[in-house]
Amino acid sequence: MSDTTAVPSFDHRAVMGDWVAAFDCALSTGDTRAVAGLLGADPWWRDLYALRWDISTLRGAVDICEFLDERLAASGFREVRLDDRHAVSFPEETYIEAVINFTTRVGTRSGVVRLLSDKSGAWRAWTISTSLQELTDRPFQQVKISDIEQDAATASAMSAEGEARHAAGGSRGRAQADDLNPSVLIIGAGHCGLFLAAHLKRLGITTLLVDRNKQVGDNWRHRYHGLVLHEPKWSAQFPYMSFPETWPLLPNKDMIADWMEAYARFLDLRVWTAAEVTEAVYDTVSGSWTVVVDRGRQRCVLSTKQLVFATGNHGVPQLPDIAGAADFTGTMTHSSEHQGGPSLRGLDVVVVGSGSSALDVAQDACDQGAHVTLVQRGPTHVVSQRAAIPAFHGAYYGESGPSIEEADLMATSMPTRLTFELIPHLTRSLAEADSELLFGLEEAGFATTLGPDDLGIMYMTFVRAGGYYLDRGGAQLIIGGRIAVRRAQIERLTATEVVFEDGMRVHADMVVCCTGYTNMRDAARPILGDEVTERLATVWGLDDSGELRTAFRHCGHDRLWFLAGGFRDARIYSRYVALAITAVEAGIVDSASLAAASATTVKG
Repeated sequence: MSDTTAVPSFDHRAVMGDWVAAFDCALSTGDTRAVAGLLGADPWWRDLYALRWDISTLRGAVDICEFLDERLAASGFREVRLDDRHAVSFPEETYIEAVINFTTRVGTRSGVVRLLSDKSGAWRAWTISTSLQELTDRPFQQVKISDIEQDAATASAMSAEGEARHAAGGSRGRAQADDLNPSVLIIGAGHCGLFLAAHLKRLGITTLLVDRNKQVGDNWRHRYHGLVLHEPKWSAQFPYMSFPETWPLLPNKDMIADWMEAYARFLDLRVWTAAEVTEAVYDTVSGSWTVVVDRGRQRCVLSTKQLVFATGNHGVPQLPDIAGAADFTGTMTHSSEHQGGPSLRGLDVVVVGSGSSALDVAQDACDQGAHVTLVQRGPTHVVSQRAAIPAFHGAYYGESGPSIEEADLMATSMPTRLTFELIPHLTRSLAEADSELLFGLEEAGFATTLGPDDLGIMYMTFVRAGGYYLDRGGAQLIIGGRIAVRRAQIERLTATEVVFEDGMRVHADMVVCCTGYTNMRDAARPILGDEVTERLATVWGLDDSGELRTAFRHCGHDRLWFLAGGFRDARIYSRYVALAITAVEAGIVDSASLAAASATTVKG
């Protein structure tokens, strides 16, 4: 972390060093009252699988000290030190920030401490984060120069295995013995599944990915034309295999699809493609899952200890129930199945929805020469990419940013609920920067919003899971009149028209419904059955502490996980899930204790 701020009138490094020493002393004696004296007026603590096998946020000295009273002795939290690899910084001369290292009974950890000066001039903790980095007894495997001493026969056997797999069609070859009894079975070989499998491979855990697409990457390859990442490439990096420096700021869908396919091959991940999991039953006695996989002509029954759903943070596509849909002679589809492209030229396209997918689909159709009408059912939070990307990603994820490891540590150190309290100011600042754009949209009949309490993109992402748009050109097409906007409800369809409740009719050759999805757990229902699914928490949304519910956390059912999120979050949080799964498989923690630690996630 580079320290480019002005030199303060005091030694901020010494201040942080003194605080860390006092903090370590209080912990070593179990004196949580002394810890309370080191906390500010409104302190926050975010723990990511370090002291408790869950993601937790504590606010206030009372809750933090109760947490420490409960977890201090059991976790063995001790030996807190400044990490000398990272500079102690003084951002805008507002707070002092430093990276810390510490140990526990089961592994090594890192964290971030931020100090604020109180009215008396004393520097006390504003935020503390603690995160699990590695298990002492099951470290991440690393290639070493001493590996040259590896037995030649072992090396030859490994080479022969790789050649055999390649000859058999790589990931699409016949079922092998290791495939039929993996420790972990992951449903879905999108980025969440791939990242988790990569981490587990380094931890020595046998893992099989099962995906119904013909090729890894098809979940991006077959999306609508014109789709690009909505975050800069540095934020979306894959673990252990970074994008080339020559890639554009926002890689397109085909680049991502091909990278995912190469990732699975180069990291030698076991993947069954063109395969679908049809049933999974848990045996409480053996603590294992029996999983049925349909591979076309082959029906396979597998046994696995841990089952992971990595099918995206959406469930089943939701198509609106529109009267007359059966009479419509054009094409009506959900955005998840829409590909767009040159075939749209000259068509009358009606896009239902006004979030990111809807605006992307509308922009592509317009660029292809279609006549586009956008049906807006509610106001949309709009931020230009020009304003949003530097504001949300520039501090850590850019061409001159820190290492991806440090960036991820810093980015996850702020509690989500605290970010919610800070975000309204940024939301209003971005709206001011985009004032001309937002005014133009309103004048064109497109309704915008800053979200409840000006929470902007944080609310739309973590609570609503939609309803926002990072503008990359679609807004100007609306302002310029090339995309027409209708803010009326659809009454019915005729053979060739969309009829609105106000009586207006729009000719349509195609209706694309960008109308969202059911909850992710509904994707598990056909596999797990109604009885199990109904006992699961919903996936996504915030729990009482402000953390995402269920995603990358225990879901309340033994040895069952759900992974969902964008590239950055998947890269970061899949590592914690991999460590938790490994801890269970290695006997470091029993699965019942892990479920109990995250019992709050099953609420809601």
